[in-house]
Amino acid sequence: MFTNESADIMGLCQWALDLLGIAWRMNRRNSLSVARREAVAALDRHVGPKS
Repeated sequence: MFTNESADIMGLCQWALDLLGIAWRMNRRNSLSVARREAVAALDRHVGPKS
């Protein structure tokens, strides 16, 4: 889950996830979710697991 009030920051996050081929969806206008098992595993490979 990523939350940010800035549309610019949210757009950069979406752009980066798209470049990495990571599935994401918007829960609200300021909240982005990466929830599919494969997507979470791919994100973990790039940024490390959530602690």
